[in-house]
Formats: sequence, structure tokens, C-alpha cells
Amino acid sequence: MHTLNATSSSSLSLAEGHYIYSLTPSSPTSFAAISSDDSLRVFDTGLGNASVVATNIHEGVTSLKAYDASQQLLSTAGRDGKVKLWDLRSGKNSAVLELETSNQAPVLAIACCPETNSVVAGSELLSYQAIVAFWDTRSPGQTCLQYVESHSDDVTELQYHPTRKTTVLSGSTDGLVNIYNTTIADEDDALVQVINHGSVHHAGFLDEKTIYALSHDEVFSIHPATNPDEQTQEPDPVLFGDLRQPLGCEYIAQLFVGSQGPYIAAGNKWENRLDLIPLVSTPSWGFDQKSLWRLPGAHGEEVVRSVYLDEQSQTVFTCGEDGFVRAWKPEGEGQADLQDEGNAKMSRRDKKTKERGRYKPY
Repeated sequence: MHTLNATSSSSLSLAEGHYIYSLTPSSPTSFAAISSDDSLRVFDTGLGNASVVATNIHEGVTSLKAYDASQQLLSTAGRDGKVKLWDLRSGKNSAVLELETSNQAPVLAIACCPETNSVVAGSELLSYQAIVAFWDTRSPGQTCLQYVESHSDDVTELQYHPTRKTTVLSGSTDGLVNIYNTTIADEDDALVQVINHGSVHHAGFLDEKTIYALSHDEVFSIHPATNPDEQTQEPDPVLFGDLRQPLGCEYIAQLFVGSQGPYIAAGNKWENRLDLIPLVSTPSWGFDQKSLWRLPGAHGEEVVRSVYLDEQSQTVFTCGEDGFVRAWKPEGEGQADLQDEGNAKMSRRDKKTKERGRYKPY
């Protein structure tokens, strides 16, 4: 086991009682965050110079993704049925592009692909429809493609394939993970793979040929990405079941993939820690718990919402329901005092409200 120490911590000047939902890089030296006060904020990798890009960016912000971090372009979505694109170079506090779902359904998930000038949004179930909608940012007036029958409940996850940018994955609380060939307009023909997993909290591509799925009750599985053009026998899926007992955790924050491979971020509020556990594929898929990285203290008794590994600065960034962002580095590279205002604030939080938010799309 290895240890990461908190080297800095910041509330980003949020008012007390607000959560930080998600982090994403906004440039090579800065990050962006969305919060429960519906703000979009940016901060540098040292957790200094935090600034508000805009307030009330949505009526209930739900998602944040980098459209193109090298160009300082961000995308956000919200329960107002809108997707917005933000250019941090403009110095303005308004979006440079605004998209809207056809039925104004709340948007719970987004993904971006600058290579194809595309944005895709997944909606909450509304009027018996959960929509996966695509836009071409060069012609944003209306959607260029919609899939309206593939999911029967809220769409909670979207991701483009790492190399085939016309292939898109979606996950839903209906229990399905779907893979689409978006060059095909007909929805039935476009759906090239369906995985039945359970209410999807997170799902995505581990690599070009491998898909993972994580349910809201922490059930985890790995599946081969089938190729309809090949007739080869695909390997069987690996079904891990509920990860809480084998990993000694209370919840799974997310899975992220770094240059050394994928990691599961497993949280334990009772023991005030977060573990980053390598997921290895040889000799077979499994968790290398002897090589985990532990973040002692984590966000105290509060849930960690988002984890990002910045390999350029060799720093792990976390944010959570305590309203703080923390930066973590390997032991010996500095240490922050975790018994700060953030931990004091945690003890005052309404636990029932927090737990209800944990298992719902934001």
C-alpha cells in the first residue's frame, strides 16, 4: 500500500452547505468545477487563484466535461434541458453556444468529441422517453441525430470510444449499457451491442476492446466490446458483483484510466479514507489491492464525488460533499492539515439529505 498526502485544500470560495459535483481539466495548468450553487469555477493546480466563470449556469447543473481542454473549452448540462459551451479565453461570463433538447427534458449526462465537432446528451425519462441526442456544434440550431427508444429510463452515462469517434456508449438506470454506430440513423440498426448490467451509475471504455459497468449499488462488471464485422468468439464477461465487501469500502466514487491503467476510487466514510485501487488484466481481470494508493482523511465523513489524476503535475485532485477540492501527492512531498474548516463543516451536514443525493443523478 502507498500513501498520498493532502498538500492543499480549497473551498473555491463556495458558501457553506454546497457540494462540489465534478472536476475536469480546463487547461494544462487549471481545472474547472461545478457545484450545487449552479456555478462554474476554475482554479489552478496549486488550488490558488480560484475564480467564478459564471453563476446560475443552469437551473440545476448536472454535468461538466472538457470539450477541448487545450483550447480551454468546457461543456456543461443541466436539468433545464440545456447544454452549454464555455470558452474560458473569452473572459465573458456567458456561454458561447447553447443547445436544447427537443422536449426540454433534464440532461443528466454529456460527452464531447472535438474531432467530429460533436456533443451528445442523455436525458431524464420524460413523457415515457429517455433521449440520446447529438448536435454538430457547427450547426447547433437543432439535433443532427436522436435515439429515443434504446433506453426506458434516465440516461446517466455517455462516452465516445477512445479511437472510433463514431462509436458512442450510453448507460441508464434501466440497467442497460448500449453501444451505437452513430453513422447509422436508424436506431435499431445503429445499436450494435447491449449489455444488461443493472441501474448504471458509471460505464465506459477501459480500452478499445473492453467495457466496464458500475451500478448504483456498487455492482461491477467487465465486458468485451463486440465487433459486428468480426465473427470471432468473444471472451465471457467478468462479473465481480458488489465491490463493497471485497474492497472494504462503502461506495465507489468512480473509475478512471491513467497511463498506468485503470483505477477504482473506493470510499469509506466511517474510516475517513479513499483508496485508489489498480484494476489489472493479467493474468485475469482483478484488483491489485497490495498496490493501492490510500488518501487518509479523504473528505472526512462526506462522499467523494469526483477524482482526477493530473499526470503532468503528478497530483490527484478530489472534490466532495464537504464543499472542498483537495490536492494529493505521494508521501514526502508535503502535507496539509485535514482538521480544517472543511472537516468542521462536515459534522454539521444533514446526513439524510446527503445520502439521498448519493444514489441519484445530480
